[in-house]
Amino acid sequence: MAARDDPTTEPVVAPRPPLAYRLTGRQWVGIDIAAAALATGIALFDVGLVHHGFRSHLPTAVAAGVALAGIAPVAVRRIWPLPVLAVVTAVCCVLTAHGHMRSLVYLALGMAIYTAASRYRRPVAVATLVIVEVALGAAVLAAYALGHDAHLDPARGPLVAGALWFIGDSVRERRRYLAGRAEQEAQRRRAEQERGRQAVREERVRIARELHDVVAHSLSVVTVQAGVGRKVGAVRPAEALRALRAVEVTGRGALEELRRILGLLREDDAELASLAPAPGLADLGELADSVRAAGIPVGLAVTADPAELPPAAALTVYRIVQEALTNVVKHARRAEASVRVRADQGGVRVTVSDNGDGAAGDPRATAPAPAERHGIVGMRERAAAFGGTLDAGPRPEGGFQVTAFLPARAPATQDRGPAGPGASVGQPA
Repeated sequence: MAARDDPTTEPVVAPRPPLAYRLTGRQWVGIDIAAAALATGIALFDVGLVHHGFRSHLPTAVAAGVALAGIAPVAVRRIWPLPVLAVVTAVCCVLTAHGHMRSLVYLALGMAIYTAASRYRRPVAVATLVIVEVALGAAVLAAYALGHDAHLDPARGPLVAGALWFIGDSVRERRRYLAGRAEQEAQRRRAEQERGRQAVREERVRIARELHDVVAHSLSVVTVQAGVGRKVGAVRPAEALRALRAVEVTGRGALEELRRILGLLREDDAELASLAPAPGLADLGELADSVRAAGIPVGLAVTADPAELPPAAALTVYRIVQEALTNVVKHARRAEASVRVRADQGGVRVTVSDNGDGAAGDPRATAPAPAERHGIVGMRERAAAFGGTLDAGPRPEGGFQVTAFLPARAPATQDRGPAGPGASVGQPA
């Protein structure tokens, strides 16, 4: 019972539309037929009463036929608006010219011109109103010319036609306005849905890049160290132990990165995940150490202040260097790598090069499709997302080089010297 009384548990019910919006076209035609039949009966009774009590200029049969012709067509005004309006207007002109004022016929005229004004565009509707008013004016002049103006009210017909036309025109414009608002709302909803889908796609790509960078780098180092430990375990236990320790350190670091990334996907852990610091320039030394542990000498020089570089730029630089060094570990294990990160007024420039076998034997040059499919494409996407550029390819003197430029507003800083223990450009540790 408590759940039933709780208003928050009740389903949201859409408001019921008004009766006029629930009726179908056939139901409206049926209503018109019934109204036309009732009005025709009243008009015929009125014609008989007038001809018996008053002097008339038309025979009874003719007057009854004219009244019937002026009211009955209203039954199909929704099907043929303009023909019905033409017939009713002609009947009104005949009755006006002979001095017969029939309120029901003028009401039928108003209904017919209302339908035409609400169905057709304004140029057609205005032309229709002008024709009807001119015809009614001519009928009034004819009544005065024929001397049938004793009981004539010359303003009734034009006023009824003008008033009902104005109402029909207003209804048409309101319908057009509501239709435009509904279309704008539908376009807005579609745009919001597309923005939501685009945001989901971008987030998926971002998470995929993060996972690729972490897993590819860590697994590459772990694979190399595990292979070293397996080969030298029997003859050089101390070196095998160092390799296993490197595997342990690299694996723990990868787990921490994965927890941080996967935490973004869990709503309950989103706040905790946001507290984990993202890697930046200060972590390049540890990154270089992990690659050195895999047997790749790395020279590292950083000319930028990590505190002044924007966090997004620092993370992008870190990921580019990480991916470039991962490719060195996978494709040029006997090479020496060099990493340079320098900042100036224009932005941050990153250069990662190695002296591997070059275009003749480097898989990155001889089989670019797999690399382009993941690593290099991911680096280019990161640089482009920050508004920068990235070039990757073999060097003329041998080896491979990745050069990236990220526009940043960080001011140029003085060279802080090589980052990491004993690391310098061109002097592998």
